[in-house]
Amino acid sequence: MKLFLGVPVLSVAVYFLASSAVEAPTGFDTKSNGIVDDPTHVADQTKFDEVEQISDGLGPLYNAQSCRECHQNPISGGGSQIGELRVGHRGPGGKFENPEIPINRGAEVIKGRSLINDRAICPNAASPGTEIQERVPDSEHIRTFRVSVNLLGDGFVEAVSDQTFVDLAKDQCKKSHNKICGQVLYVPVVEAPGQTAVGRFGWKDQQASLLSFSADAYLNEMGITSRLQPDEVTNLCNTAPEPNDKPGTDGLSDIDHFARFVRATKAPPRDAQLAGTPKAKQGAGLFSKIGCAECHIETMPSPVPTS
Repeated sequence: MKLFLGVPVLSVAVYFLASSAVEAPTGFDTKSNGIVDDPTHVADQTKFDEVEQISDGLGPLYNAQSCRECHQNPISGGGSQIGELRVGHRGPGGKFENPEIPINRGAEVIKGRSLINDRAICPNAASPGTEIQERVPDSEHIRTFRVSVNLLGDGFVEAVSDQTFVDLAKDQCKKSHNKICGQVLYVPVVEAPGQTAVGRFGWKDQQASLLSFSADAYLNEMGITSRLQPDEVTNLCNTAPEPNDKPGTDGLSDIDHFARFVRATKAPPRDAQLAGTPKAKQGAGLFSKIGCAECHIETMPSPVPTS
């Protein structure tokens, strides 16, 4: 893992078809990193960039109409300048609790999620009296905006073994004399019921695989249900049959294409010119001196090849 001005950028060695590990390819382009051929990668990107409509299952509550809308800087799969609103409040004992968001003039309450969606598909001509736009109640005093994270190179993150993350956390703790101890979070693998793995995707590392992540984002960001996330946040104004995301002629659903697209993206390249400036060099020295590099390591151990 290389450091780009203090930000961890994956540059792990990963096994594709060859038996020996190679440095992860980098670049801001539409070429595959080698896990699939370029035409397949372009086709998957087309799905990633596709603008969804209400007839496709968009909504009822949503933030965007395509994956690219929140992941496109500087190319599809990249970062974002779009902020998402997360809210909540402190319950008994000071613990954070998710909000209760009334919609349809209080006739329904949305619970169990901190995300406040920006958009809604109604009121509309078919449901002129149904008002479902989410608004933050005065009771929710904790409010913050979070930007959508970069996805480029996340296939290399997925390739890292769970044990590697466990070992890294232990090593951090040992090197810092118990001052910096990474926490390993085990979460359900949605496509493998009953199984858990180390969380590594999502704003709280709440997803263990890119397929789980894709299904979660499809539901919560675009309101589109899938085989992994079959239940809408609300059924008000919902007219598209469930699940919205159905397999195409190739047998793959959109979430399968999304996950494969991200897996085949290259890691963001290091800006060598910027990294060579005196200020960047000074920052890199401070970054290591104060212990940041104990968590944001420069090189990730190679994953063990599997048969």
